[in-house]
Amino acid sequence: MDNLKIVYKILVGIEASMDSNRFDGTFLEALKISEERRNKILQSMIDDGLIDGFTRVNYAGGYGFKAIEPRLTIKGMEFLQENSAMQKIKNGLKDIKDVTPFI
Repeated sequence: MDNLKIVYKILVGIEASMDSNRFDGTFLEALKISEERRNKILQSMIDDGLIDGFTRVNYAGGYGFKAIEPRLTIKGMEFLQENSAMQKIKNGLKDIKDVTPFI
């Protein structure tokens, strides 16, 4: 799976959980990627300021993240909005191509 798609799906999952006082991280397992990849992507998202509210937990042989109060930052919200708009444009272009296959 493309890493940017994973980032987008994580942002969507966190955004959906912002209306609840309990974080349901089951969507993270549904990504069907390795724990190592997920952790590296989460770390990158934190480092880039897309998400906040996770604490890194180091353990023998690796690390993971504990969700304290996960939330999107303004930058994360902007990323989600921009990529949602791009997805709509992409889908629109695909629809045009389906209607006019010789273009």
